[in-house]
Amino acid sequence: MSAEDRYLELVPLAALDALDGDDAVEFRRHLPTCQACRAELEAFERASARIGVDVARVAPPPDLRQRMLAAVGAPVAQPPAARRPPAFPWLGTLAAAAALVLGVGLLATRHQLQRERARAQTLAAEAERAQREVVDLQQLTRLAGLQPAPGARARVIWNPATREAVLIASGLQAPPPGKAYEVWVIGEAKQPAPAGVFEPAADGTALVHLPRVEETARPRTFAVTLEPAAGSAAPTGEMVLAGAVS
Repeated sequence: MSAEDRYLELVPLAALDALDGDDAVEFRRHLPTCQACRAELEAFERASARIGVDVARVAPPPDLRQRMLAAVGAPVAQPPAARRPPAFPWLGTLAAAAALVLGVGLLATRHQLQRERARAQTLAAEAERAQREVVDLQQLTRLAGLQPAPGARARVIWNPATREAVLIASGLQAPPPGKAYEVWVIGEAKQPAPAGVFEPAADGTALVHLPRVEETARPRTFAVTLEPAAGSAAPTGEMVLAGAVS
């Protein structure tokens, strides 16, 4: 069957307004270009109108189109197969809920990370400020070697707020047997306060963490003398190192 014959076979259905879907669209597109189909359609419409004068027009049966197309050998469009319902209709809802929970969780996690980052930055700033304050409070006093040890040198790093102090010395000779070096802190009362006994290393260096004494809060002078190994309550030996607090 040619395309022209197929359109002519559709004319009766078009006259009865029984075309639908793709057939209706194609027939309406073809009709302006085909004189034969237009003439055939007008004839069927006139006949249908005359019949309608005496007989009330009724809607064609739903299967009329399929039966007529089957009678003329035209392909019959099958109705679309009913879509099977999903086996698990609740999966879509569950997935959407899971996505929502995940999104909310990620948002909360991001906000928590932002808060933790801000807190860490605040703590870092406070630690840096505290460190600057400690550095500002630390003082440095240099001690020079005296006649018994002219090549000796020392530094005392001290903090008046905490009364902590560290002695770093070099160029010291090994003390005689039964002797040791003792550190003294002389404050405003000008009374030397003992601040630790030590012996230098073989290379003449020493690093001594001094005990906290009240005089370290307001020292005037740091000094080192040669004393008995057990230490003395007051200086008795020669002064080896001394330095005034500037």
